[in-house]
Amino acid sequence: MEIPTSFNKYFFIDRIEVLKKMCLEGKSPENFLIGFTRAVPAVITYGPAGLSGSIKMVGFVPKKEFINEMAEKAYRYAYIDRGKDMRDITCLLLKEFYRIELIDPMLIGGLEMAFRHSWENIRATGKATLLFYTPPNTSYEVRCGVEIHEEDGDPYKKYLNSMHDIFHWSGRKSNYPAYIFKIKEIYDNSNSREGFGRRIYP
Repeated sequence: MEIPTSFNKYFFIDRIEVLKKMCLEGKSPENFLIGFTRAVPAVITYGPAGLSGSIKMVGFVPKKEFINEMAEKAYRYAYIDRGKDMRDITCLLLKEFYRIELIDPMLIGGLEMAFRHSWENIRATGKATLLFYTPPNTSYEVRCGVEIHEEDGDPYKKYLNSMHDIFHWSGRKSNYPAYIFKIKEIYDNSNSREGFGRRIYP
């Protein structure tokens, strides 16, 4: 069973469209901050640290057959051949990374930077729910199994840290553990006839 069209459009297609506008126009489109909510869900966990919710930035993950190649490419663009400005970077991302044929629609990636409640709970349970909300009406609840990739040389860790630094270069290389959220269930929690907690996947 494929990921529902509505969530695929919300999380993947619409985010790519924002980057296309930034690449073409050289500036953030109108309502950019509202659209950006697709990238920062609340990560809800439960375990030894208690019931927890934490806002984390998440992104796309390449399919398994592309991950090694894409990790090397992301590393190069993060630390060797960096774009000169945000427009250059967004055009680069569209050309090299944010292509639907490369992206695994069943996976969502993130980094652990705080090492507190989410970290303790996910390490214990391997589970999390990502709660997306884009005002005024759109919301999705995505229940996931979670893999932690923390070994040096792991391609998922290398890819996600490099992608972070393409956007948010601080002068030193990021080296955070990576989360791979594997989608198990999706609920449409939107304020609409199709929503209010209706399960849409599987």
